[in-house]
Amino acid sequence: MKSGGFILVATLWILAGLAVLAAYIDSTVNANVEQAIRIKRTLQEDLDRRSTEATLLYLLATNPMNYRGLLMFEQQSFTDGFTAVPQKGDGELWMDGTPYQGLGGWRIALQDEFGLVSLNRPQAWPLEALLKWVGVSAANRTRARFRTLDYIDDDSNLTLNGAERFAYLQRRLPPPPNWIMITPVEFRRVLGFAELMTPDQWRRAKPLLTVRPPAGYNFNTMPRELVAAMLGVDATGAEKVLQMRERGPIMYLQPLFEQTGTIVTGIEESEVLRRPSRFVRLAMWRPDRSQRLLAGIELTPFADDAPWRKDYQYWEQFPEDDTEAPARPAAALL
Repeated sequence: MKSGGFILVATLWILAGLAVLAAYIDSTVNANVEQAIRIKRTLQEDLDRRSTEATLLYLLATNPMNYRGLLMFEQQSFTDGFTAVPQKGDGELWMDGTPYQGLGGWRIALQDEFGLVSLNRPQAWPLEALLKWVGVSAANRTRARFRTLDYIDDDSNLTLNGAERFAYLQRRLPPPPNWIMITPVEFRRVLGFAELMTPDQWRRAKPLLTVRPPAGYNFNTMPRELVAAMLGVDATGAEKVLQMRERGPIMYLQPLFEQTGTIVTGIEESEVLRRPSRFVRLAMWRPDRSQRLLAGIELTPFADDAPWRKDYQYWEQFPEDDTEAPARPAAALL
């Protein structure tokens, strides 16, 4: 009797141990499976992003442009078949920051950087107009522009309302490089930036800034917000300009005056550009992520090594209020 009871108890203990072991193995297997699924998903998302980027670079390098963006054709041509740039193709991919659907859940946007305001030309009127539009006071607009000028110029001469090396060292900050800015986020290194602009003002201004030295300004590729800032008009006035450029290119300042009643005094007629530049900002993001990738692309069709060059790339916080639904590009590759 005693030995039979011992065997029964030992058997129960063994069964209990096996149950615990089975539960542990099951938990470990499930955890490993979930980890493998997450890794696979991450790898697939990264592959989709790289595929989307490579596809866009290919389209930029092989397709013509009209006045507002990239023309795409179902049948790719590898010969000099165009005697003149056509106005329409099978589809268009606008370069005004319009969001489009990429591969595998990624969203994309192309922005002609001559449709933005350059930080490396702070003395020009457009930066003043943009800072005014986002609500920066007149005194702070002056300080921001001239401190930026001292930040990028190649001398140590202090300008009125500016700041040079001594002022930065007084605040225990890195001195200005006395060289052009590399990315728009470098604007935050200008002395007293947090005192000059509120976080909300910076959030609104940052997407409209570039570091490209502009040869002019392209109203055909300007984002809606910058059109309003440059012309000093409300949303209705900006919408009139957008409707006008859907009908045809904006090539002169006079049509802008006729549509909005605004006289643009800070831009010369010769500075109004008619086609996108070779400088393109590529933005890529997923709605389920908190960051997006920005890359500055320079098209180099006559280079010996590649038809494009990536000048900068960085991740930034994705705007929480961005809810615009993406369009789908009329291109078989996307």
